[in-house]
Amino acid sequence: MRAIFLWLVVALPCLPGCAKIEIADKSSDSGTNSDAGEDAGPDTGTDTDVDTDTDVDTDTDTDTDTDTDTDTDTDTDTDTSTDVCGDGTTTGTEDCDDFGESATCDDDCTFVSCGDGNTNTTAGEDCDDSGESATCDADCTPVSCGDGNINTTAGEDCDDSGESAACDDDCTFVSCGDGNTNTTAGEDCDDFGESATCDDDCTIVECGDWTVNMTAGEQCDDGPPANGDGCDVNCQLECTDTSISTTYTGSNAFHGNMFDITAINDIIVHTFDVNVASGAHVIEIHYRTGSYVGYNTTSTGWTLGGSAAIVSSDTGSGTPVPVDIDLIMWAGQTYGFYVTTQGTSMTYTNGDLIVANSDLSFNFGHGGAYPFNLTSTVRSWNGTVHYGACN
Repeated sequence: MRAIFLWLVVALPCLPGCAKIEIADKSSDSGTNSDAGEDAGPDTGTDTDVDTDTDVDTDTDTDTDTDTDTDTDTDTDTDTSTDVCGDGTTTGTEDCDDFGESATCDDDCTFVSCGDGNTNTTAGEDCDDSGESATCDADCTPVSCGDGNINTTAGEDCDDSGESAACDDDCTFVSCGDGNTNTTAGEDCDDFGESATCDDDCTIVECGDWTVNMTAGEQCDDGPPANGDGCDVNCQLECTDTSISTTYTGSNAFHGNMFDITAINDIIVHTFDVNVASGAHVIEIHYRTGSYVGYNTTSTGWTLGGSAAIVSSDTGSGTPVPVDIDLIMWAGQTYGFYVTTQGTSMTYTNGDLIVANSDLSFNFGHGGAYPFNLTSTVRSWNGTVHYGACN
């Protein structure tokens, strides 16, 4: 310790302001001062101490904030209070609430409105089909012809609260011939057309009204009744009975014939004489409007004028058939005729014979089997037509 202390005293320089004090070695230290000799020279040593400290901070802390906290607040707290329709309190989406149906509020708590599909009898609705239907009018009253409300869905054409000049009382448009007599529209009667009491113009049958009603027995109607003008006071044609014959030469035969007659003037066809083999026969007379051509193998459109049993003495002369068809033919009209036996023998002639006078003309013709199977042409009917010439 003492040596250290002494070294410090000698070695430390004197700080500013201090007096340097020389301290001599103790007498016991008799050696020479080798320290001073060694330290007198400059410090020529080189510090070879190399710092090999290779301490490297290898802190690989890759700690990243992986906090994936996503706040998914699923709080579905909703107002669970419910509107109670009918509780007398108007809340939420309610338009009104009168404890049920009232004159201004439906039982679903909406305002009364005809056409909303909700029948409110308190408000005076009889029905409500969200508009017009087959049972309900658009004003929410039941469908009723005569209520003044036209409901086309229910089949109404019109509705004038009863019969009018344009609308029948069954809510259909006025039409003569519809079976509904509309006096407001000027109809006297309506029997779906001509009848024995009603003309087809919906007026009462009357001879002299310029309307021919054949159902009522009129043959003509030229206005105010008078005789001598072609139509007598009973609306009957003033005609002269006459006849026309074709031929009785024969040469061929089968069950019957078809042919056409065209009226040149007004005529009334009455009866026929036929050329048939000797013996008993049943004769049929058929006719149709228009030509027979195209209808020689079908009964379509044919009218049976009548049938009768006859007995013929022989061919070559006419045997009358007691069937008066009383068929009026107006000038210019053509009718087809079918004169036939019911399966026995009728005589006719091959070829188209030209037969005509100032009243009518014949157009021949087919022959063939009974009934309506006439396929042989040209065959000319043999016989006589009795008619009235109405000039």
